[in-house]
Amino acid sequence: MTANPRKGRQPRHAGRLTVRGVPVRVPRTWLFIAAVLTGISINLTTPDGTQAELIRWYSATAVIVIGSIASLLGHEIAHDIVARRRGTRLHRLDLSAMGALTDEAFPPERPDDDAVVAAIGPAVSFAAGALLGAVWWLLPRDSLPATVLGPLAVVNLALGGLTILPGYPTDGGRILRAFLWYLSDDLISATKIVSIYGQIIGFGIVLSGLLLLALGDTWSVAAAWLLFTYWSVSQSARQSLALTLLREGGRRVTVDEAGLGISRRIAGDRTIDATLDEILQSVESGPLLVQQDGAIVGLVSLENIRRVPRISWDTVTVGQIASPIDDIPRAGGEWTLIDILDLVDESASNVALIVTGDHIVGAVDRNLIYARIREHLRRPRMDLPRRRAR
Repeated sequence: MTANPRKGRQPRHAGRLTVRGVPVRVPRTWLFIAAVLTGISINLTTPDGTQAELIRWYSATAVIVIGSIASLLGHEIAHDIVARRRGTRLHRLDLSAMGALTDEAFPPERPDDDAVVAAIGPAVSFAAGALLGAVWWLLPRDSLPATVLGPLAVVNLALGGLTILPGYPTDGGRILRAFLWYLSDDLISATKIVSIYGQIIGFGIVLSGLLLLALGDTWSVAAAWLLFTYWSVSQSARQSLALTLLREGGRRVTVDEAGLGISRRIAGDRTIDATLDEILQSVESGPLLVQQDGAIVGLVSLENIRRVPRISWDTVTVGQIASPIDDIPRAGGEWTLIDILDLVDESASNVALIVTGDHIVGAVDRNLIYARIREHLRRPRMDLPRRRAR
């Protein structure tokens, strides 16, 4: 039997931007839209004046933008600090428009952990906003520090206020979900309920944005930001809900039950040309095990073939292009699909081997695991998984 070292594993994030060992993810679309809206905001609100006044204005704006990003990052780091104190950690830091703590960043395991880790984000933002506001109150209104600290106080208070709203996937929605999850012992039903609240809140945000847009001038900037915020949160809500359904569906199914313990094998001395059809057929069934002299010596997939010039396919063997298996993590048939999915996600190779005793019997990747979870979710007699970690 292969031990499940889930709690003790350290994720690998080579080549990624990390903070406290946690990868930071900033969606490209979010960066683009934020940059455009920031530029529009500056052009619409830049005061007329001397060159010195303009330099002062742009300098203050730059500090405010940097401070806003730092505030959002601090909000996310607070989640990770509390998560670690409770014996877990965030999988990544998502710098989204509303600082929502997604299920992909922090998979739900226990209602109490979920509520406490989610609550610290808005608390830190409110505290930072109150502190910055107090300092701003003591400064002369026409000073550069006051010009910077006032907006930053508003940013933090707004971040705290928006994230505490009880609509999934905001922090407030996650707190409400944890409470409903605790009462019902059903994470999926709780997630669906708070998602409805999230849609209602989103409708309110869109309505407010349209009303501000009708006012024109500088109000149109606020309207654009509100509409962008709704788009960002609605996208995150749909993705997180789908992910939660998949993760919870995989908690009750083991590797053996999903039929992942048997993978196709291919002889290492065969050429690429001779095995191409088999490799193409394996796209939906995961990596192929390469066998030589009765032993598994590697894995092969379409990615391995792409690295070989077409002219060499009739001479290069599968064994020559196979990926080595020494550093690939291994799991037993008793593992649940969600546990092995975490193992694959944290692996540098994005693949895991299935073993029985000391023998390798299969190989899985993320797509294959998700496919098996979907198959089990579609079974009519499968009860909704209800699980609360104790």
